[in-house]
Amino acid sequence: MSYRYKTARCILYREDRYLLAVHNRFWPGNRRWGLPGGQIEWGEAPEVAAARELEEELQIYQPDLVEVGAYKYKHAMHMVYAAPIEHEIDSFDDTELLDIGWFNETEVAKLSARSALHADYELEAIRRLRGHLADADRAAKTG
Repeated sequence: MSYRYKTARCILYREDRYLLAVHNRFWPGNRRWGLPGGQIEWGEAPEVAAARELEEELQIYQPDLVEVGAYKYKHAMHMVYAAPIEHEIDSFDDTELLDIGWFNETEVAKLSARSALHADYELEAIRRLRGHLADADRAAKTG
């Protein structure tokens, strides 16, 4: 049920890089990087909200999202999904986002150490995703 989650976010990844965004509610001097996504509308499933937000913010259609997990932030639960992306994202809605960038896990860890991540579960979610991907790869090789 969507009422359990405040937002739905998505880890877009390509090889060993992950897309992070700065949402427009942060002042330029206080830039904090987070996962693309946003509020879940009343009655909306979290996965549908994540896909809708990707279309609104990044103008991409990503129908096949994989659930990474739920994270607590500011006394609410937030659902995180993931999806591989093959192409560059050249544009974004600048009324929603100030900036986007691709980061590897080490760079995300450095952002976390500087308190430059929006919700501070982004690094944990990326590491969980990497574990899921490694498990799937091992299963494919042994299956």
